[in-house]
Amino acid sequence: MKFHLPALLCLVSVPVLMRGQDPNLAPDDLKNSREAFDKNHLIAQVNVPGKQLHYRYDRYAEVRRIQTDEGMEFAQPKGKAWRKSKDWGKTGTVIKGDKAAQLDNQAAIAEVPLAEPEDRDKTQGGPVWKLIDKTQENDIETFTYERSREKPRPDGVYPRFTFIKYKSDTDGKLLLYRFAGQLRMGDDVTPLQIQFGLMILLPATTVIEEVHPKKKSK
Repeated sequence: MKFHLPALLCLVSVPVLMRGQDPNLAPDDLKNSREAFDKNHLIAQVNVPGKQLHYRYDRYAEVRRIQTDEGMEFAQPKGKAWRKSKDWGKTGTVIKGDKAAQLDNQAAIAEVPLAEPEDRDKTQGGPVWKLIDKTQENDIETFTYERSREKPRPDGVYPRFTFIKYKSDTDGKLLLYRFAGQLRMGDDVTPLQIQFGLMILLPATTVIEEVHPKKKSK
């Protein structure tokens, strides 16, 4: 199976209006993020400080990849095995056993913020979204929401989702930019931090016009 990776990628502009300040809309923004990531190229920089684990995770519809800080690359075409591969799994050594399970686990960790939350303690009631912070720098704003509970524990640590917007965006949709929460690894609970990016594939027929600055007359 051949995969034709994009010849031309561009960073997507992340759209949203002032509605982004309404925490009740955070579930819709998370849903919009899932849909956008599913249709395009998801990039996640995953950091698990307590385990000294950091890696980059990429996902297209037909292939996913993990890059380590040591320069190792592993890719898994849809329905195929993981491979140690520099060309998105088209060639390379097949990975089996514990290492394959480890890569599956790392891919799952990168997807944690996009998954439906697992309700382990029903005594806390349903989810409650709270606006925690808003920042603005030049034409970029971020909105950070905490997904708490109706009856939160005094010592509870609840996940936080940061969404981003540009001043010029007009369709009222936010995209997930950063996540901070906790991860259960066996009996351990450890902090988890993920920064997200999104790239979209332009059609092959797209024409990009280059505009060169005029030369100054001598």
